[in-house]
Amino acid sequence: MTIRTKLKSRPDDVLIITNGDSAVARLAAAGVSGTVLAWRDVLHDGPVPDAGGLERLSAIRAAFIATDFGLEAGEVAAEFRARDLAMRGHEGFERIEIWLEHDLYDQLQLLQILDFFRSQHRAVGLFLVQSNDYLGHQEPSAVRRLARKAAPVTDAQLALASAAWAAFTAQTPHGLAALARSDTSALPHLGGALRRLLAELPDPLRGLTLTEERALMHLERAETTSGELFRRVCDDDEARFLGDASFFRRLDGLAFSERPLIEGLPATSRSFCARPADRGYAEFARARLRLTRTGHDVLSGRLDHRVVNTVDHWVGGAHVSPAAFIRYDRTQSRLVAQA
Repeated sequence: MTIRTKLKSRPDDVLIITNGDSAVARLAAAGVSGTVLAWRDVLHDGPVPDAGGLERLSAIRAAFIATDFGLEAGEVAAEFRARDLAMRGHEGFERIEIWLEHDLYDQLQLLQILDFFRSQHRAVGLFLVQSNDYLGHQEPSAVRRLARKAAPVTDAQLALASAAWAAFTAQTPHGLAALARSDTSALPHLGGALRRLLAELPDPLRGLTLTEERALMHLERAETTSGELFRRVCDDDEARFLGDASFFRRLDGLAFSERPLIEGLPATSRSFCARPADRGYAEFARARLRLTRTGHDVLSGRLDHRVVNTVDHWVGGAHVSPAAFIRYDRTQSRLVAQA
């Protein structure tokens, strides 16, 4: 992977920060040029604690991503170090454009990036290009129209981003829940992203996240393959944010717990399809899934997934584990503490 890409015919004093390789390719096709920095961290997965600085958090994130995606740890760590070094060199750029989308994946990246610049007291020359559609899908003419809409980042946006980043990296999700109920209009896509993030906390009755609930509901209607289930669950989101690897990890939690909720997977996604190019990936995506009796009982509310199974995951800095039974009532939009 390449962190920094130089696009043609743009002054050397322009830095463009965006979300990944597809967006980089579309920017190039549209003639939007400069030095491009791709921000590839899947911040909605794994631990994102308040680590006391960009580099310290990057070490945590690099270790998680290398393990979770089956990548070589040294290479991932080097990618993060190169990214952070580029950010530390921001004073060498008169203009910095942040190109990000409306979904949860991008909005969390936006919080981290803006919080970093606020910590560096950098506001002059900082511009935001926000899209309500996916950059990797847009035609060059649409990308050029977006370029003309680049707007200076405001003090209100920087302050909101830092408050939201602090809430996201906190050890409990209480700050996130409060922020989701407040005025977040300075960053127009943030409120929806925060509410979607909170929905990845388990619900009070069944112990299911929204993604888990949707997966089980689709399987209750009909058996299907893991690849098709990924497509259907993503289509349920107004703003898609999950990648296939992230979704397959969630299937692992449903299939390989003490009392499985689904069956049909050949093995865990980590062991079976570490990389999309592996032959195992296609076999995993073709595996036909069905609900187990436990899955039916959990979906109907007769059993609680996080009581009958040892399941844990992270929402930012909050470790959702059997020892921390914090739930989120999606119907009431509020946190519920369970004894």
